[in-house]
Amino acid sequence: MALSESRILMIDDHIDLAEDLMEILEGVGATVAHARTGAEALELARTPFDVALLDVKLPDATGLELLPKLRAAGDGLAEILLVTGHASIEDAIEAVKAGAYAYVLKPFNPDELLVDVERALRQVRSTREAETLRQTLGEREARLRILVKTVQALLIEMDPEGVILQANPAACHAVGITSGDLLGRNWIEEFIPEKEWREAIGLLRRVAGEGAEIHRESRIVSSAGGRTRERWVSWTLSRLHEEDAEPGQGVRIYASGIETTEVKRLERRSRVTEKLAAVGTLAAGLAHEIRNPLNAATLQLRLLERGLRRLDEAAEPLTEPLGLVQDELGRLSRLLHEFLTFARPGELQTMRVELGSVATKVVGLEGPAAEEAGVTVNLQLPKGPLEIEADREKVYQILFNLVHNAVEAMRGEGGQVEVILEEAEGGARLRVNDNGPGIPEENLSRIFEPFFSTKPGGTGLGMAIVHSLVSVHGGTIEVHSQGEGTQVEVFLPETPPTVAGAN
Repeated sequence: MALSESRILMIDDHIDLAEDLMEILEGVGATVAHARTGAEALELARTPFDVALLDVKLPDATGLELLPKLRAAGDGLAEILLVTGHASIEDAIEAVKAGAYAYVLKPFNPDELLVDVERALRQVRSTREAETLRQTLGEREARLRILVKTVQALLIEMDPEGVILQANPAACHAVGITSGDLLGRNWIEEFIPEKEWREAIGLLRRVAGEGAEIHRESRIVSSAGGRTRERWVSWTLSRLHEEDAEPGQGVRIYASGIETTEVKRLERRSRVTEKLAAVGTLAAGLAHEIRNPLNAATLQLRLLERGLRRLDEAAEPLTEPLGLVQDELGRLSRLLHEFLTFARPGELQTMRVELGSVATKVVGLEGPAAEEAGVTVNLQLPKGPLEIEADREKVYQILFNLVHNAVEAMRGEGGQVEVILEEAEGGARLRVNDNGPGIPEENLSRIFEPFFSTKPGGTGLGMAIVHSLVSVHGGTIEVHSQGEGTQVEVFLPETPPTVAGAN
């Protein structure tokens, strides 16, 4: 029987009738509580119940007055059957308006009453199941929303042309734009490099048309704080199943991505470090082998030049070739010095270094060369002193090489170099930006390779030395170049690892 384990609240001041009804209901497994007044009913309603049989006329209240209070009791999902011996159409209408499930007339057939109570109970149970399901779905949705908001993966919903319909905070953060400002923009046209547009649009249309799930790694670019940033993301693209879509919604594409920028950066840094270490070991051995005969040859040429100058003027034409040879030997000696600096940076002579004074010295010394090249060098320092534990001479060399490279990149063309120092978590950040021609993408990954240079007469050791000196400090260096201009960013820790390990 459907009334088994049900909880019935009977509210009627007619004792005999109430006892008869209680006997009938309890006979089919229901638990019945009886109240004679409205006050007693509200007290009993503190205990959850399923169905109430409410007499229209009570000593202290009417059924219509009590009905909304009983409806609000418990979980608010119980059903109320009004019982009366004097019915009118107006009363019935009022009962329905007040939320009564049924309007039962006295005298009534017990079997028919049980049917009415059973129907009301089924309604209650159905409503409660629906409410439980709604709450469960609401909780799941809330958890999913929290997950979407807090997950580090980039989640984007877009149409087949790349127009953004929804995006989670991680995706917004990746491009430096708030959620509201990102909606409606075209992801491909604004955040994918232009030369990759055709491929990206083709992938979206393939997913939309075939329903294929595609995994692809690609770049995204964004500008924040005046700087262009490039990130790598491993994407999974899939189409919303048609049966899950809302009517008239059209095709929707979901893109979930995991940023792999740091992984690629570490892989690239590892490859560069391995290559530099191998070349450095070879360089150190060769340099020492070459330096001794080079010094001997230089000394002998000087002696020969002095001997020739003691002769008459007829020997003067012979001294000019000797000068050229000496110049070339000098250049070779400087190259060897750079070679050794790169191969073996030497132990750090650390001290408290105020980076602003180092940067000021570099800009001051490079100023005349920059002016001659038609380049302006601007220095931006933090408000207060910026100090770290470092080797002052090596920091000077790092900054000098970067500024010098930026100036040389714009020689004859004119332009501007910005040297920016700023505090960073756990250390300091040095940035050298220029608005020159930039670095071609095919060269960007090779700039730290020794002997790689695009400048006529360049040794290709400048950036390799910078990388070596930054690494020995336990820092990092990144180079960005999109279109015009190049940004070099160096991070130096508060304390180098060799010093930190000694404490």
